[in-house]
Amino acid sequence: GRAPLITMQQQFFANALSGGDQLRQRVAFALSQIWVVSGLKLNDASQMVPYLELLSRDAFANYRQVMNDITLSPAMGRYLDMVNNDKPNPVRGTAADENYAREILQLFTIGLNRLNPDGTLQLDGNAKPVVTYHQETIQEFARVFTGWSYAPRAAMLPRAHNPANFDAPMVAWEANHDTGQKILLDNFMVPRGQTAEQDLNSALDNIFQHPNMGPFLALRLIQHLVTSNPSPAYVERISRTFDDNGRGVRGDMAAVVRAILLDREARAGDEQEIADDEGHLREPVIYLLGLLRAFGAGVTAPNGLPAFCSNMGENVYLSPSVFNYFPPDYRIEESGLVAPEFGILSPATAMIRADLVNALVYGRISGVRFNLAPWVKMAAEPDQLLDQISLVLFGGAMPDPVRQSIRRAMDAQTGNTAKARAALYLAATAGVYQVAR
Repeated sequence: GRAPLITMQQQFFANALSGGDQLRQRVAFALSQIWVVSGLKLNDASQMVPYLELLSRDAFANYRQVMNDITLSPAMGRYLDMVNNDKPNPVRGTAADENYAREILQLFTIGLNRLNPDGTLQLDGNAKPVVTYHQETIQEFARVFTGWSYAPRAAMLPRAHNPANFDAPMVAWEANHDTGQKILLDNFMVPRGQTAEQDLNSALDNIFQHPNMGPFLALRLIQHLVTSNPSPAYVERISRTFDDNGRGVRGDMAAVVRAILLDREARAGDEQEIADDEGHLREPVIYLLGLLRAFGAGVTAPNGLPAFCSNMGENVYLSPSVFNYFPPDYRIEESGLVAPEFGILSPATAMIRADLVNALVYGRISGVRFNLAPWVKMAAEPDQLLDQISLVLFGGAMPDPVRQSIRRAMDAQTGNTAKARAALYLAATAGVYQVAR
């Protein structure tokens, strides 16, 4: 039966707030913004949910496994047209579909230009970036990705094009697979006569072994999990961990995530204040969930949270395109800093952020349980309340100017309820909270 996407989105918020696997969910959410599929095309939750479960399952697996599972995922097959992508037919004048071949190279794994291990661009003798591959390479990969269809449903005989089935990985129909020789990245040759699965493994190995994989993935995961402008040295440390987890294994996601979060650059704010160009704007989903967690709120599955995030520019799992909600290389012009999440910050979405906090603190949001009473009780001792807000929102390091302006606003209120609400509202809407440091 039909399952509306809104129920999936509501369940996402309930899981994210109360699940015991917070880090796994966070990494899966980051992966969903690198390997994008969108409910704008997969317009039923039953098509999307198996894909999200796959990302969650593979969050700490080997990245080669991630590549394999996503490539054969029916959701990705449908989103980027690899499902029922048949070998070229000269008589009909048809070519293999290039959509998945293009995006797996450009957006999901290695990018357009060759990278040094620290993520900086490799330049040729004329100081121009060195391209990673050419259009011909995409055409060759497109031929690799031929011959796959949906898995046949129970008690159905397989055929060339099976009816839609989002509950199992895609399967090969060999007669539709291009068995010719193919030249992939760095002139790697796939011999003629291989099966669809052998070709797929050859091609994914070819991408997985590419030197861009480590720095490309390191930068994106660091940006999602820690900071928008990591130093080249930080990127290189993570890139090296991708290349070798210390036990000779390439692509160990658990080791990569651990290295990202425990790196000295990620931990810099634990002891001292860090520079203004470090950290990253909390994207709407992370902003909202961080507030709910800090305030001790609870969420039930039917809730009004998806609409708030959508209005802030991040309609969960309904990315406007394969380029995600916001581009990874978005820059703030005046500073030259990379700031991906600012790609969806506008005067309008900034106001919605304030509206969200207002609804949480002064009104109510359907499906959200927020108990103001403990905060009201603390407001009798303003410094105690401010200490607690500093602890839960700023890791104990609320800047003094922020603290003083909130204290002045509290003093202007009559009654502890009004004082508590003013303090929570001002702290949660402060720019220094909205940028995670």
